[in-house]
Amino acid sequence: MTVIYNQNTLVPNGGYATSNGTITGIPTNYTVTYQSPPSNFHDGTDPVMVIPHGSKSVQIPKTATLDVIGTVKINGLDLEERLNTIETLLQIPQRDVTMESKYPKLAELYKQYMRELEKLKTWDALKESK
Repeated sequence: MTVIYNQNTLVPNGGYATSNGTITGIPTNYTVTYQSPPSNFHDGTDPVMVIPHGSKSVQIPKTATLDVIGTVKINGLDLEERLNTIETLLQIPQRDVTMESKYPKLAELYKQYMRELEKLKTWDALKESK
């Protein structure tokens, strides 16, 4: 039988593999093979996330979607809170996608409103710059 393990991973029969390669609790009839942690995560065909060797960055292709269940923090700041603050300061109206799917006219009215708002802001900025 072959046991494949990563660093600091529990192995069968209560054994434990450590980062220096020592293994305890493995019967002598087992073959132990060390396997590095994966750096490519894929859906069976194409990679959906890649961590290049020696890099501290994660690459996600344009076709992949990143769903976060929880909080995303950047330098200790909650990203969702920051986006909500920005939307409030820019006075961006909150959309109700459920109602928009039920009443498509709402989505069109929102788009018209945003276009008109941009025009007015541009005119105001031009007036103030004179």
